[in-house]
Amino acid sequence: MNNPQALKLVETTFTEILKADTVSDLKKILSIDPRLEKWQMDRDKYPELEFKLSAHDISTLMTKVDENLRLHADLSAKLETPLEKLLYALAWKNGDLQKVGHIIKGATDVGATSLSNGPGQVFRQFGRYLAGPKEPIVDQHVLRAFELYKQPNDAPPAKVSAIRKKISWDGDVVWIERYKNWLAGQFTEDKRSEPGFVVNIDMVLFALGRAVKITRTRGNGEED
Repeated sequence: MNNPQALKLVETTFTEILKADTVSDLKKILSIDPRLEKWQMDRDKYPELEFKLSAHDISTLMTKVDENLRLHADLSAKLETPLEKLLYALAWKNGDLQKVGHIIKGATDVGATSLSNGPGQVFRQFGRYLAGPKEPIVDQHVLRAFELYKQPNDAPPAKVSAIRKKISWDGDVVWIERYKNWLAGQFTEDKRSEPGFVVNIDMVLFALGRAVKITRTRGNGEED
């Protein structure tokens, strides 16, 4: 996919998103182009999350991390249920204990509109999503799609290619802020509070961002 083709797919997809009135409308967008259908999230692997973190949940979780957002070293000795132990072991095995801390920190500042650059931004935003019904999930693919959408028509090809290759927004967190502001500006508060509405915008942009990404392999990442 070359840059003009990628930008055209971005434009078409966002046009459909802005026309959507229901969750069903958003889900249908993934079938309008085979490239979106191919790169959509595997919902067997990532089923719907059917919980939110309450204020009590968040305050309890904050006691589990130190000032550096690291889970307390002795936490594993205090786990009680088999599921707690299993999920802690999985995070430990994958080297993801620090990510858990970022998710907890994000949950504590749900609704934040002024963000600071730093590590773990996608995980912090995921924490906000877990704590706030109007918050988007956001990941690198969503942000790639959104940043491309916001480029001017005469954006230099090199800039477009750079965004298509980009994989981290930890030093460019302003794009998370802009995405959240765009959602708030385009959709009413009632619509954003509707179960599944914002998350399904994320799902469409997840597929779009994957489809237009330039990788190191030929195929999707090949530039014409």
